[in-house]
Amino acid sequence: MRVAVLALLLAVAWTAPAAAQSPTVIRFAPDQKTPVTVGDGTIENGECTLGTVASGGWDNGPFLRLSDSECPNLLRFAREQAVVSLFVRAERGVAISMSLCGAYHCNGEGDVVAYASIQATGDWQPFVLAAPEHALRVLTAYLSSETGSFDVDDISFARERHPDTSIPVASGAVTSPTPATFTFASTSTPSTFMCSVDGAPYERCRNPASIAGLAPGRHTLAVYAVDAYGTTDVESPAQVNFVVDPPAPPPPAAADRDGDGVPDATDNCPDVANSDQADGDSDRVGNACDVLPPGNVPPQPGETSVVQVLSGEVFVKLPTRTPLGFDRLGRPFQVGGFIPLKGQASIPLGATVDTTRGEVAIDSAANSYAAADRRAKRQRAHIRAAMFQLKQKRRAQARSATIATDVSLLSPPGAEARCVGAPPKGTIVRSVSMVVKGLYRTVGGASTGTARSATFSTTDRCDGTLTQVGRGKVTLAVKSQKKPIVVKAGQAYLVKAKLFAARKGRKPTRG
Repeated sequence: MRVAVLALLLAVAWTAPAAAQSPTVIRFAPDQKTPVTVGDGTIENGECTLGTVASGGWDNGPFLRLSDSECPNLLRFAREQAVVSLFVRAERGVAISMSLCGAYHCNGEGDVVAYASIQATGDWQPFVLAAPEHALRVLTAYLSSETGSFDVDDISFARERHPDTSIPVASGAVTSPTPATFTFASTSTPSTFMCSVDGAPYERCRNPASIAGLAPGRHTLAVYAVDAYGTTDVESPAQVNFVVDPPAPPPPAAADRDGDGVPDATDNCPDVANSDQADGDSDRVGNACDVLPPGNVPPQPGETSVVQVLSGEVFVKLPTRTPLGFDRLGRPFQVGGFIPLKGQASIPLGATVDTTRGEVAIDSAANSYAAADRRAKRQRAHIRAAMFQLKQKRRAQARSATIATDVSLLSPPGAEARCVGAPPKGTIVRSVSMVVKGLYRTVGGASTGTARSATFSTTDRCDGTLTQVGRGKVTLAVKSQKKPIVVKAGQAYLVKAKLFAARKGRKPTRG
């Protein structure tokens, strides 16, 4: 019997002899003619009257009916066999006997190599004859009753004892609690299987079988097959050794620095305890961390804009004259410098926004109607890579008239010092990139650009203000020129001027 060994903690490594011989099975067909030869075995007439019945065999198929009480030389083998199995049926109480001889005839008791007898029950019964050596050549059948008939079906024979069990497929080293799964095979089909783990009593098991609940460490599985005739190889079962790894350690507890029971990875305010995760303006920043008024309110003309962080880091500095009555104003009024903006917020016009390392979307009023008025309109811009101040007139001549939102460029700390002395041509001090839908103006050092639904950038250099347009058009107002300058898509225009040279030592604008 082959034995399969699973290399510990490694992939499966098998060492097994050549496959054992599968038994040959003679199955009958309706109107079977004799003699019948299958493999090394031949069923002959002998002194019996042979006939086949179309259905009702042990597997409900055709079977062979013998009408004589003695059938010598019923089955002959071209080569010696080790085991012969078959199903038999006779009237209840009748003794069915069979003998196997080592020669081509059974003339006397000395010729008999294997003999067995059973009491018939009226139903199909398995019948097995085996010899210690390959010595079986002729099968003879007898009945204790001289009258009546008996039936045979699915005659199986082999030159080796069968069934022979193997474990051709097995899992590698397994980790608890995942079950170890093994697949079995038998040289006899059909077969059932009996399993034993670590020497426990054998129990019937499925194929494939999954074994769970084992302690970490080495284990052994033994398996033997039981064929349709009830024959087993319990004396030499197939075996496999396997290892169950210790369970993986539990993952470390999720960080929760504010101790509110919500892990930092999903906490919308990881620095302030807020187990309710309330987020009134749905900007993914919890109310407990909102340092600016919420951004779920519409912009008020001339008073507020709504700023939403799209990417990167963004900071806001409120005007020094922010009124105490500004809606939901808390810490921003008490802190004089820049504060980080998270999510979105409503900020007063006149505030400074730093997007040098980020990008924002700005919603502002597009006419002078109050935000609650159904005639109120909005305009929107995406702004990045800039420090600027937001401004807007409180009211136009007519409420329905479009009012512009001004984006006034401011210099990052120390940037203007680049223009002292003789800076290289084109030295950049500050810039802004914008995508606008509505009326926006960028206020640079040498020109003011007005755009409606355009994509453009404004750059203040030491030698002037450069406007570059990607889409739409930008109209430039220059103090020294009465006629505006129109810069169209794909064009650029530099308004030359000596900027920032006299501002050496100017204090940084970020507090």
